[in-house]
Amino acid sequence: MAVKWQQSVRNGLDVLDLATAASTCSVALHGAQVLSFAPRGERDWLWVSEKARWEVGAALRGGIPICFPWFGPHPTNRGFPAHGFARTRAWRLLAVDELAGARVRAVLELGDDDTTLALFPCAFTARTTVIAGDDLELSFEVVNRGSGPLGFEAALHTYFAVSDSEAITVEGLGGHTYVDKVSGAERCLQGAEPLRISGEVDRVYQTGGPVTLADPAGARSLRLETRGAASTVVWNPGSKKAAALTDLSPDSFRRFVCLETGNIGDQRITVPAGGSHAMSVRVLCVRNRT
Repeated sequence: MAVKWQQSVRNGLDVLDLATAASTCSVALHGAQVLSFAPRGERDWLWVSEKARWEVGAALRGGIPICFPWFGPHPTNRGFPAHGFARTRAWRLLAVDELAGARVRAVLELGDDDTTLALFPCAFTARTTVIAGDDLELSFEVVNRGSGPLGFEAALHTYFAVSDSEAITVEGLGGHTYVDKVSGAERCLQGAEPLRISGEVDRVYQTGGPVTLADPAGARSLRLETRGAASTVVWNPGSKKAAALTDLSPDSFRRFVCLETGNIGDQRITVPAGGSHAMSVRVLCVRNRT
């Protein structure tokens, strides 16, 4: 089949639906947020909360939100929105193109305006590129349009659907240091064994990967290959925190694990005037590959 795409309205938000012979994918223009990706005949690789807030200006729980220009709480003003403003802004669709190999590419753009300048006094252009085929590729580029250096954090906050969060493992983090936010930003060293989820987990690893999410009960493993990224975040709220979040069901923590590609904390990015920085992640299923 040829590549097909259309814009639709889903729960009040504009959504771009992409389809090829290999897969289907949907992207909200709100936040340039990938909402779903499913190879033909397979279940979705991504998870969206059934209690997600589908509202203009609100963060939508699930899929792949884009965190920019800071990660987590603002470093000096806790009244500013968590994870920055990119995930709650309306992005402009620039292009949809058919690529070789049963793939489709969508490009979206966000620029500074009076609202962003009040929170982040920098001139910038951000572009998100989504490529869907047998695999899912996502890139995030920031161009500094100002006259001085531009410093920022960024993350692709991916919610992966899993059979049971406490039955999966994350491979590829062994030997790397991480900041453990659950224990008060303590710096720790990951052992050689794969990471298993037990209770609340919120760690920023000083590595861009690659990492593999192995889900034996779900009969698949997903590998994340990155470029331009130096941080990997592993997050799951556990039962207690999930119960306190209004856009999560109490037991939903079992159905997803966040593996996030980014540049955070010590790995934050500084771009000179006129320069740019891009980071990307390619997610591929390695269950049947050697």
